[in-house]
Amino acid sequence: MKRETANYKKLPQIIDFRDGDGNDRMQEEIQANYSRIKQEVQQIITDEMERIKNDPDLRAC
Repeated sequence: MKRETANYKKLPQIIDFRDGDGNDRMQEEIQANYSRIKQEVQQIITDEMERIKNDPDLRAC
């Protein structure tokens, strides 16, 4: 454990969520990404349900 701790290297920061005024916008970015992904998933579900409904080979009896 000591050896691992001694060899620890901090990961470099890849992205900074601060805006031009220095305000941390990470939570807003996370929420925006979550909302966008949720909307995309809902659209995929809608599209697939329509596709299944219109394809006799995919419809349940």
